[in-house]
Amino acid sequence: MIAGCWLYVSIVGKEINARVQYDNKDNIIFTAEVFDDSTGAVTFGDVISENGELSVRIKSVEPGRVYVQFVPDREIGDDARPSLIVLYVHESGIITQGDYFGYFNGMLLIRVCILIYFLLCTVDLITKYRKTVKENMYQYRCIMLAGVIIFMVSLEVFMLFSLFTNRMMGLVDVLTNIMGALETIALLTFPIILVVSIVTMISNIQLMRKEGRSWRNMLGFILGITLLIASLMPMFISEYLQQTTIIDVHQWTGTGRFIGMFIENLFGSVIVYSECILCGTIILGVKAARHIPAFNKDYILIHGCQIRKDGTLTKLLQSRADRAVEFASMQKNANGKDIIFVPSGGKGSDEIISEAEAIANYLKSIGIPDSAIMIEDRSTTTEENIRFSADLIRESGGDISKIAIATTNYHVFRAGMLANSQGIKVEGIGSKTKQYFWINAFIREFIATLVSEYKTHVVVIGILVLTSAAIAVFGYISTAVLS
Repeated sequence: MIAGCWLYVSIVGKEINARVQYDNKDNIIFTAEVFDDSTGAVTFGDVISENGELSVRIKSVEPGRVYVQFVPDREIGDDARPSLIVLYVHESGIITQGDYFGYFNGMLLIRVCILIYFLLCTVDLITKYRKTVKENMYQYRCIMLAGVIIFMVSLEVFMLFSLFTNRMMGLVDVLTNIMGALETIALLTFPIILVVSIVTMISNIQLMRKEGRSWRNMLGFILGITLLIASLMPMFISEYLQQTTIIDVHQWTGTGRFIGMFIENLFGSVIVYSECILCGTIILGVKAARHIPAFNKDYILIHGCQIRKDGTLTKLLQSRADRAVEFASMQKNANGKDIIFVPSGGKGSDEIISEAEAIANYLKSIGIPDSAIMIEDRSTTTEENIRFSADLIRESGGDISKIAIATTNYHVFRAGMLANSQGIKVEGIGSKTKQYFWINAFIREFIATLVSEYKTHVVVIGILVLTSAAIAVFGYISTAVLS
């Protein structure tokens, strides 16, 4: 596509149909002339007046800067005259309008090719996402791929819209428009963010009423407010830059304008990236929670959590155990294969027995035999649940390649991801929980997952910083240096 575009532009780019807005109600005849300060040379066709603009076909003759003015056939006021057109005739003969890397004939084809390239990248990302999820959905790569796909699709919709609404865009305009699109996307998503934030805050209020006030139980409220502020941040930054005297963003060729461009582009891209990663996490979280493992498992690990003071299971923990029993029954009915239950969880300082023992007691009370239960009672974290249980299975001569994990729906993806990080391939099955609790718990999981992969996000944000800086520098060179 690059070679094709270059060949096409080298042929058609030596001419340009230069346009300037002018409502010629008096049907004045204009001719085009080169202004005295010009260093290049061009030839003109006839000036055409239609649809509220003047246009003239121009061919390149000698390289240099060319100022084109429209001369009327009769006297009109200076305020009524059309604007001066600035052209740049390059050594190759290609003419650009406005900036050194401004609009040129053939630019529309380049914009279409850029859009096609983005679409091809998106198709490739979707293919990789489907393949990765099929191989093992419990990878952070799946979240990244889902987030980037949403990011790309949002960008492509904006690019397609601008293709029909703004035809006179140069190379600098296209690049700045791509980054500026992210700022616009952040603002356009505000209604969705508002609804999500309100729902999250309402569920959080229900949680605090039923479970008490704590900073953990306020995470949904905090995230809701953060999302609202973040989606409006590009608008606040743009307005601040327009009003502040620290950076002068009003001079077209001033450095302040490009510093402001860098700041706006960076904030817009980082905010949209964060929103897309959140969407990717929700998609994978829901997908993992609804997933039913293949009916070929030898073991099912039941993740422990807080038990009651009398050593019985809370409703949350009982639902995990019941979900494990349900899966075992589904597998038995499907192919007659039995499964061994592995209750996992140590004894807390405020617990009379270990969580694993409490789960085992419950399993026995509903008819699960001792021979089908293997207790792991040393772990204190999810990571240890998986590691110690895998060690126990290995020591008994079992195969750790066929393990299922039973936990609460909001916890399935991260549990699977922690297992994957230890080289243990598992499939998870999620038990239901109350909606007001699920939202806040999922937010905790999202934050924990985000923090665990902070290096990845630092790299991506670093790339966004460099991209925003490169575009601002390119714009400065085109507008203030070469022009």
